[in-house]
Amino acid sequence: MIEQLREKVRDIVGRGDDVAASTGGKHVGMNAGVEPAENLLAFTVALGMTFLARSALQAGWRKALKTEPPKNPSSHEVMWRDALLWGAVSGAVVGVARIASRRASSSAYRGMRS
Repeated sequence: MIEQLREKVRDIVGRGDDVAASTGGKHVGMNAGVEPAENLLAFTVALGMTFLARSALQAGWRKALKTEPPKNPSSHEVMWRDALLWGAVSGAVVGVARIASRRASSSAYRGMRS
C-alpha cells in the first residue's frame, strides 16, 4: 500500500517536471503571466481591503445586533449562533473584497502598462 502511494507521488512529481520542461523551465500556475510588481500591488491592495472589510463588518455587527462581534468565534464562551453567523458573513465578505480588489488592482496596473 505504501509503495503504491510512493509510486503515485513519483508520477505526479514527474508530470510537474514535464510541464516545466515543456514551458522552457517556467512554472505554469495560478499567477502565470503576472509580473512581480503587479502581484505586489494586488497583494497590498487586497490586504488593505481585507482590513477595511473587517472593520466595516465589525461596525455593522455592533449597529445591527447591539453587541460586540466575537473576537474568537471558536471560544466556548461564544454562542454557536453568533460564531456561525460571524464565520459565514465575515468569510464571504472578506473573500469577495479580496478577490474584487486583486482583480481591480491588476486591471488598473495592466491599464497603466499598456
